[in-house]
This record gives sequence, structure tokens and C-alpha cells, in this order.
Amino acid sequence: MLLALSSGAVQAQPNNEIKALKSVVNELQKQLQELKKSNSGASTSSLEQARLQELAKQVSELRAQLAKQQAAAQATQAAASSAEGESQESIDARTAATKADIQGMRTDLENYKYDQSRLLERNVPSVTRNTKIGGSVTVRYDIQNPAAQPSASSSGNGPTDPRNRGFNASAVGLNFAGNLYRDYAEGRNLTYRLALTSQNTASSSSTGVNLTDAYLRYSFQPASGNPEDSLGTITLGQQTVPFGLDAQALDPEVKAVIDNAGFVAGLGLNTRQTGLVVSGDYDPYVDFTNNYRAPLLTYSLGVFNGNGANKADNNNYLDTIGRLVYTLPVDYSSWLRQLQIGGSYYRGYTSLGPASTTATTVATRKGHYDRYGVDVNWTHLPYSVAYERAYGKQELLTASPASPDSYQRSMGQYINFGYTWGEQFLASSKQQGKFDDYWPKSFQTFIRFDDWNPNRSGLVVNDKVFVATLGLNVFFAETTKFQINYKHIRNQLGGAAPTADKPASVNAIQALLNATF
Repeated sequence: MLLALSSGAVQAQPNNEIKALKSVVNELQKQLQELKKSNSGASTSSLEQARLQELAKQVSELRAQLAKQQAAAQATQAAASSAEGESQESIDARTAATKADIQGMRTDLENYKYDQSRLLERNVPSVTRNTKIGGSVTVRYDIQNPAAQPSASSSGNGPTDPRNRGFNASAVGLNFAGNLYRDYAEGRNLTYRLALTSQNTASSSSTGVNLTDAYLRYSFQPASGNPEDSLGTITLGQQTVPFGLDAQALDPEVKAVIDNAGFVAGLGLNTRQTGLVVSGDYDPYVDFTNNYRAPLLTYSLGVFNGNGANKADNNNYLDTIGRLVYTLPVDYSSWLRQLQIGGSYYRGYTSLGPASTTATTVATRKGHYDRYGVDVNWTHLPYSVAYERAYGKQELLTASPASPDSYQRSMGQYINFGYTWGEQFLASSKQQGKFDDYWPKSFQTFIRFDDWNPNRSGLVVNDKVFVATLGLNVFFAETTKFQINYKHIRNQLGGAAPTADKPASVNAIQALLNATF
């Protein structure tokens, strides 16, 4: 039996398997010797015979195990021979990683982490708190007949010669927004916004940069993400004035048509102010299925310096403003969805004094002015209608024939009809996955009728301006908008002859491309 175990078949096995088998056989021999010594007499031979049979059985089992190992080794060699044409990826997939492989992977990972750390440190700007950077680039081209005169103005860029057509200076905006403090438990966050815009003139090739938005905003009512919660914020700093609809659309990316209504500039609402505004809403209606939220009431209350943007206060008076918007409480499926009625009131103060030839004008007394506004807005895609009417009452230093009571009263209004087709503004489209940088195109058509009367006195009959605008907006992507407007402007002459500065009518085509980032 021992001779059989030491045959050539066994010698062909790996050394570790041979040693293992020999140790087993030696252990069996020792057990057999001990059995012979401990058992004597007639029963010894029978016990020894039984033990030998047991040992023979165990050795047979060991031989069978060796045969299986040999067959497995031969199969592995055959598979390796047949896999000579196999791809390296397949071979690597079934090859176990060694300790050296794992150590090499760790080294490569540490090198990658070091390279990325140096890249962030040297090439990527960093801030103390999270910040989102955005901006816009706006390019515009105008055609006008009759020509704009040197004393006229086109988007703030007055021509030095009569001009029928030409590009306006490109406008660039840059803004920064982020969180200074994030309350994860209750949502009482502190955020900020800083925005800059360029300003060009026709008489200079240089570009000035003006500060537009610069404010801090605190959420005193939780902005926890639950749309059923009411929202409330306190905004401190330079910001848009919450008056009406059109006066708050000062930036190109949020305008329905290229130019604002006449009363926005006429009533001095086309500038930002520095102050404090408390805004919020009450009792929102929420339709989770359609991702729709409509507060019953939206309010804004604030105080401002009242002398425009980027200026220190020039007197001891603060202007006050209030705005309230009521949204009709109807279901999402109703045709009256998003029907809003708003009212605004602005009370301002100014120092009245005679005109001065020096840099300083001495005030003789305190004057005031009032701005009243009412607006109705209905947006039910694809349709939209907006109407706004605003009044102004300005105190003057002295009476005049046109204003015998020392007050100048003005009024402006517009109505805007719009139709939208495309998927960009649908909530369902925003939630869908999109391949690569695809974004659905959308189109908007608008027609607006606007009139502005700077002095409603019956003694003044030649100052009204009527503007009809037909517009098309094309949204190529989420961040790119093209606008083209046709404007027909009619000036009230009151029987006077038209002049180059004030023709009877003006026809103009405006084209604007706005890209945000």
C-alpha cells in the first residue's frame, strides 16, 4: 500500500500535496503499531485485519482526491491553451488581483487625489460660502424712421448725428448669489445677491460698470421646501421697487417686450432704490400633481432713500411703498387659474428749491409725490393678458399755468396680449430628462398698446404719447432669447407742426439677442 502511494502518479503532484499525503500515511502507520501493541492473543489478528481494511479505504479515498485534482489541473491547462486568442479584458476579468495590484491601485488613487487638490488650489477660485455666478450678454440693433436726432435718446445711447439704424452698445451683466447662513432645521436662511451691469454712451468708447442689486435677504418664515408653507422675507439693500408689474422688469432677460411702458420712466420707477422691504405671501393653494402653487395674498412693504441707485440719501426723508396682490382661489383646471389683481402705492419726499448754477441747491421746503397703481394679470398657458394703470402726483416748487395748484398730475397705462407655444415653460417638460444639451424651443407673440400722459391738465394738449408694439420672442434654449419688436409711436401735437425732435409718428424695428449664463 505504501509502495502504491509512492508511485509515479503521486510523485507528479505538487510537493505540498505529496507532503500532506505522506503525513496522513505516517499517522495511519503509527495508529496501526499502537493497535498491535495494545491488543494481544487470538483477537489481535482480527483487529489488525479490520484496521488494515480501514486504512486501505482511507488511502483509496486519498487517491480519488488526487485524481480529481489532476483532472482539474489538466482542465485549467486546456482552458489556458484554448484562450490564447481571448481578449485581455476577459482574461483580466477572471484573474484575481494580487497584493501588488491592490497596492498599485492605492498609489494611483493617492496620486489622483494630489493632482486634483493642486488643481483646485491653483486654478479654481474659492469662496467662504457657496456662491452661484450668473450673468447675461445683450446685443441690440435698431431701425427707426424718421431718424433719431442728436438730442434724442436710444436706450440711453444718444446719437451724435441723425441715425436711422445701427447697433447699440452691447450690455453685459454679472451677478453673484448665495447663502451666508443655511438653517437646515427651520429654513430661516440668510442669502445675498450682488449684480453689476455695463453702461455705454455714444460719446465715449469706455464702458462704465454700475451696481444694480446689492442686498441681504433673511427668510423670517420658513423656506423649508414644503409648498404649503407661507413664505416671508426681509430684504435690506439696493433692489428693485415692488411697484406694479412692468416697473419690476428692468433687466432684459425678464422683459416681455424690449422697452418698458412709458409711465415706468415717466414716474421715476425705472431705477433701483436702497432700503428695506418685507415681502411674503399668505394661504397658498398647492396642486402637487401639476406642480402648481398660488398664494391667496402676496404683500410687500418697504422704505427707501428715494433718490435712486448708487447714491447716499440726500435728505432726512424716507419714501414708503406698499403692494398687495390677490390671486383668485380656483383649481388648477379652471380657466381663471392665475388670475391676479394687484394694487401699489408709493409715497416719496423731495427737497424743493430753486435751480442753482452751483453744485449745491439749497432746499427751501419739503415736497412730496405720490404714485398709485393697479394691475390685472392672467396667465393661463398658452394665453396671457396683462393690464396696468398708474397715476402720479408731483408737488412743484411754484405754480405754473399748466399746474395752477403746484401739482403736476400724470397717468400711464398699457394692455398686453400674449400667446405662447412650445414646451419650455411647461412644468412637465422641465422635469423630463433631456439628451445632451437639448432644450425644447418655445415662441411667444405679443401685442401691446401703451399710452403716457405726463400732464393731465386740460391746459396741456400736446404731450401724450401712444405706442403700439408687435413682438415675437424665440427661446432657443433655457438661457438664450431672441426678441424682435415693431413699434409705431404717435405723438400728440395739439395742432402744432411736427418737428425733427417731435415728429407726428415714428416707426421702429428693434432686434435683441440675450444670452444668460
